[in-house]
Amino acid sequence: MLALSAARDELGAIFPYGPHEDVVRAFDKVALSEAARRAGLAVPGGARPEDAPVVVKPRQTTVHDPRGGPLRLRAEVEETPEEADARVEYLESVDAEPLIQSFVEGDLVAIVAVTDRESRIVAAVQQRASAMTPHGGTARGETEVLDPSLSERVGALLADLNWFGMAQVQFQMPPGGEPVLIDLNGRFYGSMALALAAGPNLPAIWAALATDRPLPSLAPVRVGVRYHWLESDLRRALDEGRGLAGALRYAIGARHGLWDRRDPGPAARHAGRLVLRALRRLSPNRS
Repeated sequence: MLALSAARDELGAIFPYGPHEDVVRAFDKVALSEAARRAGLAVPGGARPEDAPVVVKPRQTTVHDPRGGPLRLRAEVEETPEEADARVEYLESVDAEPLIQSFVEGDLVAIVAVTDRESRIVAAVQQRASAMTPHGGTARGETEVLDPSLSERVGALLADLNWFGMAQVQFQMPPGGEPVLIDLNGRFYGSMALALAAGPNLPAIWAALATDRPLPSLAPVRVGVRYHWLESDLRRALDEGRGLAGALRYAIGARHGLWDRRDPGPAARHAGRLVLRALRRLSPNRS
């Protein structure tokens, strides 16, 4: 995305974000933490490998792959000092700047907001994950009442960043503690179907703002709407050897990223690809 932002004048299309330097700053984990503190938000403390478990993340999510093209990097929870050292060494080997932060227990909570060109929040949805994918995504999630204090501070953060467009602002919510900002995702995200099912069409609002068209109806947010990434939740249940029946039960009545009875084609094609992949793995002729 940063590459697209840098080349926006050559795209021949609207690039629906603010100035390039502001996009770069929002995706810089150090600059994001500094802006979060100014907005009154807590951020993880710094740590050392020997403090494990710790979170090791790159300062920038995307770097240039020495083999060519972009290399997308993730934050990883490292359980031992040796694992943390190895992750730091890997990030440095691909010319990424590693950051080591304290591990924060708690639920993953996100406020997904769309801001206008003055960085004012136009629409927002708050959601909480109740089960996670192995890489930190939402396997199960649910909308909840928007916390006015947290929403106000998120608004201050986005204003500080001069942000325009959609942003998924993510927090770890320790039991009985203050939410701790862990990331800002300015791209389309995996559980977006949850916000769409809950009411406001955030992508349509963003598109209207970017093209100076009238805003669509700002539907009120419905609380208690559920999202399920069934494929990932089933994998988790199989890996852990428990929870398979619960995963199937949770799927009933939840909104899914691909499955929609009004448009079953994408889910059917994806299911077909999964079946073919499984058959290849089981094939005795597989090399």
